[in-house]
Amino acid sequence: MIFSKDIETRNRTSFWTMNLVLCGLLSLISLISRIYLGESPLRALALAVTAYCATLAILVLLRSIYRTRFSKSSLTLLELVKICLLSLVAAFLHASSIACVTRLLNHFTPMHWHFSQWTFHERFYLLVIILWPMYFGWSLGYFWVRAEFLIIEQERLGRREKTEAQKMELQLLRFQLDPHFLFNSLNGIVSEIHSDPDAASKMVLELSSYLKYSLDHRGEMISRLSSELDATASYLRIQKTRFGERLQTRIDATQLARSRKVPSYILQPLVENAFKHGFSAMPSPWLIELTAETNGEHLVIKVSNQGVLKYSPKVLGVGLESVVGRLAIHYPERNSFTLEQLGEFVVATLNLEGEPCIE
Repeated sequence: MIFSKDIETRNRTSFWTMNLVLCGLLSLISLISRIYLGESPLRALALAVTAYCATLAILVLLRSIYRTRFSKSSLTLLELVKICLLSLVAAFLHASSIACVTRLLNHFTPMHWHFSQWTFHERFYLLVIILWPMYFGWSLGYFWVRAEFLIIEQERLGRREKTEAQKMELQLLRFQLDPHFLFNSLNGIVSEIHSDPDAASKMVLELSSYLKYSLDHRGEMISRLSSELDATASYLRIQKTRFGERLQTRIDATQLARSRKVPSYILQPLVENAFKHGFSAMPSPWLIELTAETNGEHLVIKVSNQGVLKYSPKVLGVGLESVVGRLAIHYPERNSFTLEQLGEFVVATLNLEGEPCIE
């Protein structure tokens, strides 16, 4: 059985803590019971210390055997029989250590307690009978606790694998979006170089500002909506420089909405989709609006543009499919995305509940 270093450390710490306490309790019971039955306090203390050391040593030995010889998560009937026999051997070892110390003490002080009339062998086998179920019960408890640790470790590994898969998927989505945006932006700049060099220069400066934002936040999967709005504003200024008075833009977001966390670059494909599909058949001036507000735990973001919804909302392009995929990762069963025609506007709406999952 292979545990990670963290789980192995917790397992080892828990083992020592529980068993030191268990050995202490058993030794205390031995001390009190021997004194109650008439044993001298000195002899009772010596035998209690012996019981403590013997119990701890035997438990460590059993744990070592179970770790190396019983590596499966479940126990077969044959393994249960082996555990029962090992528990019996442990009981004999424990009783033998007590018997040896008792004989040593008999050379110095006589034994005066209620069971002193019993023979040595009778006391020995009585102790074995008492200790055998104790060690067998401890063994079953050990395997139960080990199984619990294994379940916790498997769940932890599952969460880590899921997190890594999510991060890789998000990176792939990012790689799909950034070249798409650059392609459209550079095409717009090229189209303006000869006809309006000043507009092309402004577009280059705005594109540089956006790319700086992209580089500064390239390792972030989650960011404040305020940062996303700033990046979107840079993109809109690029388009504004290109289209001039033919394009009107408006961004309206409450302070509470701006403070909420959202997946990075979640707005870019929505706005880009508006330019790609919204204005081609519409006479200017064109209007695009971005609003964000909160409603309790819900963050509602809308991107509206003049235009006609030409394709089914169920058939989305790469950019919008990336939005849906990322929302499913960051807001599992806590999100909705709609794309609908409302009058002369096409409205994309994000409804996000709670905080995004970071892992």
